[in-house]
Amino acid sequence: MKAVAFLYFGFILRSVAGFTSPYSRCTRNVSLGRSLKASTYHRRVAPLHSEPPQAQTSLERPDPSILVSAKPGSEQQDAVFALTAALIGGTIIFVQLLSGLESVLPDGWFAAWRDYTWPLGLGLIFTAAGVSHFTVKNAFCNIVPPKGSWGGLWQIPAPEFLDLSYEEFHTYWTGAAELAGGLFLIASGIGIVDVSPSVPSALLGMLVFAVTPANIYMFTHDAEMGEGIPPIPYPMGHAGRGVAQMVLLALFWKLTFHY
Repeated sequence: MKAVAFLYFGFILRSVAGFTSPYSRCTRNVSLGRSLKASTYHRRVAPLHSEPPQAQTSLERPDPSILVSAKPGSEQQDAVFALTAALIGGTIIFVQLLSGLESVLPDGWFAAWRDYTWPLGLGLIFTAAGVSHFTVKNAFCNIVPPKGSWGGLWQIPAPEFLDLSYEEFHTYWTGAAELAGGLFLIASGIGIVDVSPSVPSALLGMLVFAVTPANIYMFTHDAEMGEGIPPIPYPMGHAGRGVAQMVLLALFWKLTFHY
């Protein structure tokens, strides 16, 4: 099964939306006059200490011409559908891997791991994520796909009677949903509310799938969150994030339907 998973992800990375990445090269601009001056100085006076190399502070970004957003609208839509299909297919594979792990572990081990750690751990993650939608709002606004993205494919509305921008509305409601869902999962997992954790797990699973377009938009348009949050390396950082989302959806699936 692991071999099938690796072959699957390898095929996706080679086939979807040009995962080749001819980066534009960064060049260092050093003036000739300054170089000559420094050279003359160092010939006269030997430095006591060699200067450490300067750390690179930013990741190289891809050439905009290779991004999915640079392709015709129909090709952008095909890429979005392909990425969504890859997400679903990868989630199925991870569900099978978790089921295989459950079958080889001694009776009760997997259930104990699932029942006593997943609700609290996942609940805390989503509670923190929900809060961050409000504390670093602009970062999440930056990755909301504008209406009409992907050749007109993205047409999700937002109410106009609220004194909020399109991006703010979708940032706030998803943040509130993540916060409420995370707290609900924690409360059900530790017995504060008499509800099976499968209920909030199902709701959070649907929410994760609902916010997937933001992750896709980050890849197709090389969108950065900003607000001090490091950019995702292109393209493998996005591939890793996609795999992480598959694992997350698989955990919610197992928690919902195998509780």
